[in-house]
Amino acid sequence: MSRQNDISATIRRIQKEIRSLPNISDRLNFILDETLTLFGASTGSISIADSEENVLTIVAAKGMDWEKKIAAKLPFALGVTGHAASSREIIYVPDVSKDPSYIKLIESVRSELAIPLLTRDTTIGVLNLESDKVNFFGPDVINQANLFASQLTIVLLEERIAKEAVEKSKREEDPVEEIFGYDPMILFLKNRIRQIGPSETSVMIIGEEGVGKKLVAKSLHFISQRRNFAFLTLDCSGLNPELLELELFGSSTGKAIQPGKLVQANNGSIYLSSIGDLSMPLQMRLLDCLKNRRVKYPNGEEESLNVRIFTGSKRDLLEEIQNQKFSMDLYYKLAEVPLRVPPLRDRRGDTPLLAHHFLNLFNRQYGKYKSFTPEALRTLSHFPWSGNVRELQNTIQYSVLVSPESEIRPESFSLQASETENVIPQATNFANNLSSDILSPSDDLSLKIATERLEAVWIKEAFQRVNTQEEAAKLLGISRGALQYKIKNNQFLTGYQG
Repeated sequence: MSRQNDISATIRRIQKEIRSLPNISDRLNFILDETLTLFGASTGSISIADSEENVLTIVAAKGMDWEKKIAAKLPFALGVTGHAASSREIIYVPDVSKDPSYIKLIESVRSELAIPLLTRDTTIGVLNLESDKVNFFGPDVINQANLFASQLTIVLLEERIAKEAVEKSKREEDPVEEIFGYDPMILFLKNRIRQIGPSETSVMIIGEEGVGKKLVAKSLHFISQRRNFAFLTLDCSGLNPELLELELFGSSTGKAIQPGKLVQANNGSIYLSSIGDLSMPLQMRLLDCLKNRRVKYPNGEEESLNVRIFTGSKRDLLEEIQNQKFSMDLYYKLAEVPLRVPPLRDRRGDTPLLAHHFLNLFNRQYGKYKSFTPEALRTLSHFPWSGNVRELQNTIQYSVLVSPESEIRPESFSLQASETENVIPQATNFANNLSSDILSPSDDLSLKIATERLEAVWIKEAFQRVNTQEEAAKLLGISRGALQYKIKNNQFLTGYQG
């Protein structure tokens, strides 16, 4: 029997069998199994396009870990599959080890064939055929696979399988998949989140600034039984101890009680970032609240506490415990399960995926239609990203807003880099030119006064560079409330309006 007859027979068998299968997953898996058998592929996948988000969702896969399959939302133009979708052309990679754009989701793959599933106007998806042998697919097989894909597209549309697959993936969106990446360290982290998320354990999330600790806490909350209640956050580094105590525990005046965020988050969860900056008195009060499951107010009133605690720290607090700067009892109360979030430089393979995600996000937000050149993606992949995912996000936002071209090139990022270089000397010169009365000790060696004097200079400088309190606070790395408090209470800012 000729390959053409095999194709026709396979299509007929697919059309017949899928109508008797009970759900969309079974139908898609049957289609994929038949396709791989027809072409002798060892592994493969079917991805369906979501035209609204310009991403491909893997809806059926063989040989791929479940964790990677549900994580796989590939932006158009990213990797072999994305390139096939955006170019509307067959992409064949005879040796994936020699293709820098290849995203390795299955270890055994040596050659890959990506065939777009096309209508006249749109790409509805991509069929991937893979082999564990180099250069497995010859020209005749590629032509026949293309013919098969065109007939399969008709089946997917007639049976509404493509539409149903996209709707199913949206119905089953997993909060954990807001954490983008296929790197083994990220997949391990997401697996841990799924394991401990439904429990009631407290979790301490450890990682550098900008790695996404808050996103991890949010994922833990939204896969727990508390998902329908509040998820609140509080930065322990953004406020002085007095304001932080009010924000966290609340206040009372007479019989009137103003609950703090601990009580406001009752039945839900709270994420306390920079927990290592909590003063020792507040550590002791927090420990007392968690042990007794109650919050006590100055007027003697009490409220019961039923909240799950997530905390974030950019440093390992065990060293702080040894230096008696952090309570050991509180640490073990907060870190029943510690989670570490890897820095972006340790998972560089995820950089293009994250870059495309932010590009699509800001294109929609600002009504743009920009795309990366291959050189731009290579440039992004080699950045050091000391500020991690947050720095990458800001870089993409800048390039979408500022770059005049429809294509984002390496120069789009170097513009921002050059501006950063200009800011650094400016700040250095500013510091060097501070008058001696700021940097030299006075008769009063109070560190509090010295800190206030320096804070006043920095706050005034921030307002020289930006126009609003919100922008100044962001530049200074504190909350707007903290900035307002400093302006009001700093003796060297008396009468200063900002």
